[in-house]
Amino acid sequence: MKISYVFLLVISLFLFSCRSVKQVTEKKEVPFITENKLLKNIESNKLAYKTLYAKRIDLSLSGKKVSGSFKSSLKIVRDSFIQISVTAPLGIEVARILLTVDSIKFIDLFHKKYFLTDYNYFYNKFDAHIGFDCIQKILTNTFFNFESCSGLEKAKKYKLDRTDNGYELSTLEEKELSRKIKKLYKKKKKNKEYVLILQKILIDPQTFRPLTMSIENMDEETGVGVRYDDYKDFSGRNFPEKIVFKLFTDEDETSLEFKFLRLEFDVPVESNFKILPKYKRMQLY
Repeated sequence: MKISYVFLLVISLFLFSCRSVKQVTEKKEVPFITENKLLKNIESNKLAYKTLYAKRIDLSLSGKKVSGSFKSSLKIVRDSFIQISVTAPLGIEVARILLTVDSIKFIDLFHKKYFLTDYNYFYNKFDAHIGFDCIQKILTNTFFNFESCSGLEKAKKYKLDRTDNGYELSTLEEKELSRKIKKLYKKKKKNKEYVLILQKILIDPQTFRPLTMSIENMDEETGVGVRYDDYKDFSGRNFPEKIVFKLFTDEDETSLEFKFLRLEFDVPVESNFKILPKYKRMQLY
């Protein structure tokens, strides 16, 4: 499996519009609450941290076209950088990803290659507005509105429903297609100017933290979702032991699971990302 392909897949899991992920089945007491009160509770209960350091992560990738198991580590300095290191089964580090507020850097250590870009790369390639803040919130189990998080517009008013599992916030809106995406639809013999986008966020009624989040293309039933499982105490913080991403297309379903084996907060964290002179710059298409 090409390391550059894995890199694109990992980042892509943050980008596309998507089908809802499977929700938890445990029924909980879900009292009535207003939308304003719920949003205030979400804000007051969000994860408080300066740094996050996951020294040991089991990383599992599965789908029709790709599969594999890796070891990984994750470093986050809030509002500064996110670094992910990936290690092959034999204990050899094969890749590093460094995300900063305005740049994306990737090293394929096995092939001695590197890739540098900014977040416009993903807009130009996938028609997806995504930024550092969005990815940081997804990885730290923090509530966000996809549109406002991407810097496109102010958050819209939600539809609030009570379910057996928690509070479900949802928005449904029309999105104008870019030229690039219109061409894709024309190849499929579909002449479309707009698509319906549905965002859903399921909030736990006790912790007021996200349990699932998804963005769904209602016309194509494709996209991405994230699920947070098995909350436990890490360094005095309530945090999910598992984060599961699912990428849906009309041909395949791919999942990427992070299982945190060791996780610490507010410990000294530094980036050790370095591109050696002998490494060659590569292009990802």
